[in-house]
Amino acid sequence: MNKIKNQRVINFSLSFIYLGLVSFFIEHLPLPFIIMLSMLCGWNIFLTLKYKQKPNAWLANGLAAIALIIMLSSIGFKDTVVLFVAMLLLSCVFKLLQAKTKQHYQLIITLTFFSLSAVYLFSQTIFTTLIISTLYVLNFAVLGLLESSHSLKLSSKQSAKIMLLAFPLAVVLLLFLPKLPAFWQLPGPKMAQTGLSEQVDPFDIAKLSNSDELVFRAKFDDNSASTPYYWRAIVHDEFDGKAWKTSSFLKQAMMLPSQNSSNENSTQYSIIAEPAMADWLYGIGYANSDNENVISNSVGLLRKKQYKSKVLQYSVSTKPLSSKKLNSVEQRFYKTLSVSNNQKSYQLAQQLKNSSANADELFNKLLDYFSQNNFSYTLTPTPMRGDDTLDQFMFNNKRGFCGHYASAAAFIFRSAGVPARVVSGYLGGEYNQSNDYITVRQYDAHAWVEVYTNAGWRIFDATAAVAPERLNGSLSQSAALNDEFKNNINFGLVSLSNYAAINWLRLELENLDYQWSSWVLGFDKNKQQNLLAALFGNTYIWLVPLGVIIVLILILSFSAYFIYINRPKVTTKQPPLVNEYYQLLKWANKEAINYPKNATPIQTLQHISQHAPYAEQQIIAFCYLFEQVRYARQPFTKERKNQAKDLIKLIKSIKQRNL
Repeated sequence: MNKIKNQRVINFSLSFIYLGLVSFFIEHLPLPFIIMLSMLCGWNIFLTLKYKQKPNAWLANGLAAIALIIMLSSIGFKDTVVLFVAMLLLSCVFKLLQAKTKQHYQLIITLTFFSLSAVYLFSQTIFTTLIISTLYVLNFAVLGLLESSHSLKLSSKQSAKIMLLAFPLAVVLLLFLPKLPAFWQLPGPKMAQTGLSEQVDPFDIAKLSNSDELVFRAKFDDNSASTPYYWRAIVHDEFDGKAWKTSSFLKQAMMLPSQNSSNENSTQYSIIAEPAMADWLYGIGYANSDNENVISNSVGLLRKKQYKSKVLQYSVSTKPLSSKKLNSVEQRFYKTLSVSNNQKSYQLAQQLKNSSANADELFNKLLDYFSQNNFSYTLTPTPMRGDDTLDQFMFNNKRGFCGHYASAAAFIFRSAGVPARVVSGYLGGEYNQSNDYITVRQYDAHAWVEVYTNAGWRIFDATAAVAPERLNGSLSQSAALNDEFKNNINFGLVSLSNYAAINWLRLELENLDYQWSSWVLGFDKNKQQNLLAALFGNTYIWLVPLGVIIVLILILSFSAYFIYINRPKVTTKQPPLVNEYYQLLKWANKEAINYPKNATPIQTLQHISQHAPYAEQQIIAFCYLFEQVRYARQPFTKERKNQAKDLIKLIKSIKQRNL
């Protein structure tokens, strides 16, 4: 049978699910496409509310062609994952707009499970999981409504029970199923659109202060690490007159393995990095990691082996920056400058060089220059144009963000013949006392200079002279920059952190998400082996067979449970509909409905229906069914039996629904 008993409720529910999905993809899909999907969902709701006919095939196909053009023009073909998700959403919403038969809705509901799962390509937080799990329950409930006349509330309860039954299985599989590598992978979607760039222009990093997107969390094994925390991500060694880039020479050097493998006298910590399309990771000083998914290179930077579309947890061993003497090739590259029109800055470099005995003295004199000449730190720098932007900053504006100071300082050091390079990454982070970890967000992005002196590579950061409070904690915690920061940041809980209650809620949610990232998303093969070792000892030869055995046991257990709940009930043989009749009487007693004790069943049912007008239609239907089977001697078929059960369930829930 193709008859759909709850078509309006199904339409509303599926439209609600897709409106929820659209809200999750606002940051990842173009605004015109988001608006188009929202309008299509709204149109479907309107047609359902007004009992209007759905559009015919010609109109729907024409609109689909227009929608396809909008999708392709706004998304393009470069990001295949985003394009795939957009096509899935668009096809489901249009199919819903045309759906008329049970088969149509079955197809839509099946594809909806894939649409819900696609959210995890972009976000895997505990908040996302809770919302998507709720939508899963609703989608299962809609699937149940296709075959029954139950209320959405009753169907949702049954769906939630199924999900709760599956939860222990999911936990057991997470803990004990062997962590095998993926057989195939989709390319990761482009994420962290406001993230760092391989090219540092003084204005690029300033844009990051608009975003409160989480980048990573760090937890130290002890308190041996000293502040400030300079989280290195990218090194830039080539200056083209305006921006700092990563040269081919440095890219080749970064392909060489780390030369600092010893962990003696090093600082140990772990990092949980959020999904990102870029391959760089984060570490302090000369960082090294033994994680199988992380590459440690000769520059002391960390890289992913593959672009990951999921949370990556790795341990790091950190030592001070290298003091190894630079060879002649390295000296030349780290001193090279392209032709530049910043003559005033070049002359300043020569003055400082002539008055300094060595590179260390020049280092200190440039730091003094920034502190003694009215320079200031700002999140909203004045735009500068032309070929002499460094001169404009150093001698006219004197207001800038970290990128301005780093670019100018590196230029001056190189002009004075001192090897220097610009480093971009993140500075500090917000310390969480409850779980002893540091949270680093996009607005903590920072740029500084590494200068080669007699002591080796040293960090030069003019921020220490012009805004020393920025060196400790997070940018969001800087009192001097608080007003600018709050005006600059996108709306969110961070922007409202001046209110104690909201800030407390934000920190509690942070703690919850940290535990989720650490123990669920970060539960990898090493953690699984440590857990099994703690439970069963250090013998891992039985790990794979154990996982297979557990899966088989679970399959057999669920199969036995399914057989048990569907087995024929061995009960005292009762005439047809007698048990259902007594269930209805029990319900009437619960509803405080008095009925004559000596009346016939038909009279009793009619009396109850008169005193329960909210269920009168269903009780009369049961009365008619009772009369057919018990008095007219019509066969008590499986269809009539299911009809009786549905009516009893509906009668029990109908008052609550009306309330």
